[in-house]
Parts: sequence; structure tokens; C-alpha cells
Amino acid sequence: MLRRRLGIRWIVLLICFCVLAQVSLGQALLFKGTVIDASTKEGIPMVNVYLKGTTIGTISDVNGSFKLSSPAKADTLVFSSIGYLEYKLEVTQLSNPINIELSPDNIALMEVEIKPDDGPVRALLEKMVANKKRNNPENHKSFHYEKYSKWEYLINNADSTLMEARPFRKHQSVFRTADDGSKYLPVYLSEQIVYNEFQRQPLRQKSTILADKTSGLGVLGDYEIGGYTSGLDIEYNFYDNFLKLFEENFVSPAASNGWFFYHYYIEDSAVVGGVTHYKILFTPRRKQDKVFRGHMVIEDKYFSLVEVTGELSTRSNMNFVKSLSLSSEFQLVNDSLSFFGTNVISAVFDYLPIDIPTKNDRMELDFTQQASYDKVIINPVTALELSAKSLSYESVKTDGFKDRDTTYWLKARHVPLTANDKELYATIDSVNTIPVVKLIDNFARMSMTGYYDFGSLEMGPYMHLLQFNKIEGMRLFMGGRTSKEISNRWMAWGGLGYATRTGKVSASVGGGYKLPGIRRRVFKLSYDDTYARMGENRKILYLYENMLTASENNLVSAFFTRDEFDELYRQQNMHLSYEHEWKTGLSTKLDVGQVQHHSPEFYPFLYQGNAVDKVTNYEAALDIRLSWREKILDDEFMRLYLATDYPILHFTVAAGRVSFAGQEENYTKLHATIKHIVHLGQTTFRYAVEGGAVFGKLPYTFLEIPRGNETYGYYTYDFNMINYLEFVHDRYVHAYTEYHLNGFFLNRIPLLRSLGFREVFSAKAMVGDLSDRQYESIQLPASVTSLDGKPYVEVGAGIANILKVLRFDAVWRLTPDSKVGAPNFGIRAKFELSL
Repeated sequence: MLRRRLGIRWIVLLICFCVLAQVSLGQALLFKGTVIDASTKEGIPMVNVYLKGTTIGTISDVNGSFKLSSPAKADTLVFSSIGYLEYKLEVTQLSNPINIELSPDNIALMEVEIKPDDGPVRALLEKMVANKKRNNPENHKSFHYEKYSKWEYLINNADSTLMEARPFRKHQSVFRTADDGSKYLPVYLSEQIVYNEFQRQPLRQKSTILADKTSGLGVLGDYEIGGYTSGLDIEYNFYDNFLKLFEENFVSPAASNGWFFYHYYIEDSAVVGGVTHYKILFTPRRKQDKVFRGHMVIEDKYFSLVEVTGELSTRSNMNFVKSLSLSSEFQLVNDSLSFFGTNVISAVFDYLPIDIPTKNDRMELDFTQQASYDKVIINPVTALELSAKSLSYESVKTDGFKDRDTTYWLKARHVPLTANDKELYATIDSVNTIPVVKLIDNFARMSMTGYYDFGSLEMGPYMHLLQFNKIEGMRLFMGGRTSKEISNRWMAWGGLGYATRTGKVSASVGGGYKLPGIRRRVFKLSYDDTYARMGENRKILYLYENMLTASENNLVSAFFTRDEFDELYRQQNMHLSYEHEWKTGLSTKLDVGQVQHHSPEFYPFLYQGNAVDKVTNYEAALDIRLSWREKILDDEFMRLYLATDYPILHFTVAAGRVSFAGQEENYTKLHATIKHIVHLGQTTFRYAVEGGAVFGKLPYTFLEIPRGNETYGYYTYDFNMINYLEFVHDRYVHAYTEYHLNGFFLNRIPLLRSLGFREVFSAKAMVGDLSDRQYESIQLPASVTSLDGKPYVEVGAGIANILKVLRFDAVWRLTPDSKVGAPNFGIRAKFELSL
């Protein structure tokens, strides 16, 4: 299984927040700066920057930035680019940073207008597109291959403030020197060799980990991804129309509709083994699109890709990403079938989402991922067999895969380690011993798990330490759980809470055990005594599967409310559950428990005019979960669900018995949920639908109370324009949709382009009804109203990525008008952090 490297970028960025000040560490012949267009004032990429009379030079990146270092003596620095006048500067006149403006080379042709003939390149690309189905390696019916991967993370531009800070003062040896004289801090280096087998009909996939070697921050090596892992997950594939990287979609230069996004030019051709290889340059048609500039090579026998190299053309509408480049080479298997050869991703991330001019370079995270494919077999004769017929995917760890010796790695690596890589392994081990690094490592773990690691015990969840509501006043909570240092199989947890208004102490306690085996099988027993909001229940965990509790958190809503938060009742839960993973993507969870709802202080239980102290419920529920090609993160006992391009479904059936005031009723519940994230080009559509029915007569707190919102925060899976206790249903369907355009329109408006705003539209709808029999149970609160057979609909239009972290939505309640004073319009906000 592959370690959770997607989250590593966010974790390592935390280190960069240690120090913000910048100090130059350059040498005498270190030149760095920016080249911009004299007319548009925008950075110019791919400008040739070189020392006259030498062979030393570089090119500017997508932002026009460059860095050049040389021990050679030269008197002139030259800047040249196609379409611009050449610019020269004497070295003696220079001081960093160097800001250069190039003027466009406007040559007027009075007699003849010459236009390039795109007929040949268009014909070549059309044949490449026509043969994509045959040549795309992922389309083969069956294939096996050995994959070697290497990941490397460095913190560049480590300045003197960081190096001389108390935590690092005695550890100067961990800082390395780059070719340009700047300092960097290595934080992660990992290698992995996996043998992968894939079969399309019937679908079977197997990933066998042969070797794994990791050196880095503890949290980076402790988490593993299962499910549809990187063992079979190609990092990117230029044959696809869109390349999904860091949760963003970029247009491939080999896309079927590439002409809409790119200009193409044939630069060169060469005959290799009797086959002509054409080198095609591609450049973006529009600067604001998420596209690349670079070149690709296409051969004219099968019209397959030979190699592709591209660099992100602009940082427009991208947070944190300073630069991104991709490089792929393809190989022919059996002299005719195209397959991956090598894939390389190189990226640089800034620790700040916005550009702030500084005299010296800010610290940044440098990320490189390399993958090499060898021992490829396409359409093998024998069928792929897994250890159990119920499995469609299997990950196998060979004995001693983490303990391979130096001799093994020397023979097994597809690409030898560089001398620098060897030094990095030794250096990173030293970094791990620094106390401040251990502290950052613990905070990174806490951001993922909600708990701070103190060794054998972990304290948390941190979001529950301090809460406020009208009934409890200020609620303090201190909780914890055992860590893996005590056991990888079992876990115990608990905590105590204290309410300042009531003076009452509440408690929670629980434990669980994970059975040994390749599939997940977990028993849990728990008891909780807490206050719950009307409408909060475990069903929301089907939408927020990684939340620790059935309560959606929003920083804005914690401080800005439009009404008093009094729709609460005390809830005591005791549950015994068993989760069983039958096969990859199919699991069930059986839950039996007792729940007591105590009469709410501000909405007291009444039955036939008499007060009811509490309602007791006994219930057994079975949930079936279905997913496809999903990445999951297993931290021994715990599991987090990461991502999938396919829908995730839950179907739950429950039966129970409820009692109050001498009354007893049997009931049955059905509930289903589907959620899905669909990438449509460079935009993203998210939807979720939940629905169900209750058969039997129940007190209203056990019925479906649609999740409302009485704050100024924006909630994804709540109805933002209804009150907490406005509707109650026993038959219902709820739909939630969001369409993220990611700046598709705003990024084309010159005055707004530089702000990086992103459009988002939303729509939510609800239909529901309440049977007459429910009025014979606990009396409904006066705030509960009926939809009168009409659907509830709200729509929203918002702007995200404001200052890179804020999102504001204008939300309209279309139908029906509220009978209890809920607004028809409102502005809602939330904090969002994304690339």
C-alpha cells in the first residue's frame, strides 16, 4: 500500500510557518529576478537567460522568475525570447532581485502577411486522437508490470533566521547547500517497488509490495492508503483529456479537443528505427486556463505518444502552487503496444497562498515524484487469481518488504540513487530527532485525526475542547484515547465534560477491537452522554464519513448566529457495533443500541397534555456501504475515506421499539444515501441525495428533522434558509448540489483575473410529509410547520477563494415562504483552503 503522500504537502507546509523572515544567502555570482512584458506587466515564461560568452544559462519559469548561479566570470547577462527584443545588462550594474522588462518585437510586414500552415500538425494530431483508444496503456484488457517510485520533499530557501533559531542552532548539519548557494532542509525521501497485475474481465486487480524504504517525518511514514491504491493508480496519463493533479483538473496537450486550449507547431522530426518521430510544441491559447506549455513527440507508425514534457503555463487561479512540470516517456511492448515508461512530477509550493513582494526568496516546498515501469506483460495468457473469489482488488505485502538490505536495492532499483539522494537519507534521520520537528509532527497528526499524540495516550478531539450553547452555557471537555504504542488491535477512549450553566458533568467512554486479517473487521462498544441539536443524528456520517461526531463544524457559525441556539436535548447512547468488510468496496455495519432522549428545556416533551421526562429507544440497524476504486487510509484501528471518482452508496434498514409514559411502539426505518464528485473538464459538480421512510409511530426526535441553519456560516449538507426545528417528516427526500466553476468566467475578466476568484453555484431541495399517526405521539413543538405538499427549494451563488481562504454565498429560499420567520435571503460564509 502507498503512504498518504497527497496529505504530505499540507503537513510539510506547516514547517514553513515556523519562520517568515527572509535573509539572502546568495553568492557573488548569483542572479535572480523576474522578466515581465513591458506592455502587459505579466511574467514571461521560457525566457533564455545566459551569461554572454559562456555556456551557462537558464530559462524563466511560468511566472517569469529565474535563478542563475555560476563560478565563471562574465561581464554581460543576456535575456532573449521569441517575439521580444533582446536585452543585455552589465554584471557590474546588477543587484538582486533583478527586474527586467522585455519589449515586444513588433515587425510590420507591409507587402505579405505570412501565417503558419497548421495543416500538417493538425493532420498528425487527428491521427493521434483517432488511435488513442488503441494506444492508451490503461485500455489494454490485461497487463502486469513492476513499478519503481521515488518521492522527495525539500524545504528550499532556508534562511538564516531559521538556521539560527534555537531549535536548529545545534543542528546545522541538517541543512544542505544547493547549486545556487541557497540552503535547503530535506524532510522526506521514500522509495517503493510494487508488482501490479490488472485484468478487465472479470475485473481483478492485485498489488504486491516488494520493497518499501522511507525516511521522513514520523507522520509521513505512519499512514497507508488502501483500497484502489497507487499500486494500480497511474499518477497521470497524457492520453486522458484531463490530468487530475492535487485535486485539480488540467487540460492534457493530447486531449481530443486540445485545439480549443492549445496552439501546436511542428518543431522538428527525426527518423528512429525507420519510423519518423515528430516533435510538436504546444502553447496555451489563453493564459488563464489550467494548461501546459512544452513539447510532445508522436511517431507516425502507430501514431502513439513517445514522450511529453510540459510546464504549467500560469499560476492564475492556483493557490500555493508556484510551479508544476510533468514529464512522461512511453515504451512499445512487443514492438507495437504502447505502455508507460517513466512519469515525473515536479512542483514547488509556497507556504503562503498569496504573493507578497520580498527582497529575498521565501521558503518553499519542493516536491518530486518519479515512477518507472519495467517487466511489462500485456495480455498475459493466464487469468489473474486473487486469494478470495469475493475480492476484486487485493494488496499483498511480501515478508520483509520494509527491511530490504542495500544489496537488494542496488539490484532492484530501476534508476540508481544519486549521491545527493544518499546524503538525504542520512540527513532526514537526523531531522527527526530535533524536538521542534517532533512537535510539528504531532500537530500534523492532530490535523488529520483530531487528537494530539503524547505517546501511549492521545488527547482530543480538539474541536470539542470548548463549546457554547444556551442550555449548557460554556461546555468544557477533556478526552483521550489509547495509541498504537499500546496496541494496534484494540483502542479505548473516553472523556469528561462540564457545563458552566447547569453545573453538570457528562461522560463518554468506549473501546474497540480490530480482528486480524486482510479485510477490515471491527467491534466497538461505546457510551455517550451529550447534548444533541435537533436534526443531528448518525445519518450525516454517511455524507461526512470522516467526521468524529455527527455535528458539522464551521468556524464562522461558531461566532456569528442569527438566533439563539436552544434547540437541544440531552441524549444518552449506548451502542455495540460490528463492521465487516466483505470485499473491496463492500462493507456492512451492524449496530444495536439503547438511546434515551431527555425532555428539552425549551421544547419540553408533552403527551396528552402531561409532561414526559424521557423517551427510551432500543434499535438494531444494518448499514450496507458500496464504493468503487476508492482510496482509503488505514491507521491500524482507524480508517479514513479519501477519494473516488465514482458514487458512494449507503443503504440502511433499522427496527426498534420506543417507550415513554407507559406507551410502547414498534417501528421500522429505511434510509439511503448517494454522494458523488464529478469532474467536468476544469469544473467540479458535487451532489448528494438522501431519502427514507419511517413505518410506525415515533416521538418527533426519532423522526427526520431536516438539518437547518440559524447561523451566518455556510453548510454543505444542511438547508441554510430553514430553522433547526421548522419541519419534521417520516417520508423524505433531500438533494444537495454544488457546481464549482473554478474561475471559468471570472478568470477571463481582466480586472478580476489577478484576484483568483472562483464561482460556485448551489441548489438544495427537499420533499417530505408527516403521517397523521405521528400526531398521536409526543406533541410537536409549535415551531414545526408543514410543506403543504410543496417542495422546499433554495439556490445559491457564491464566490470562493476570496483572499484564498474565504467563501461567500448569497442564498435564496424560493419556496415555500417560512411560517416561523426564517429568512428568504441571506449571505453565508465559510473558510475553505484549497489549491
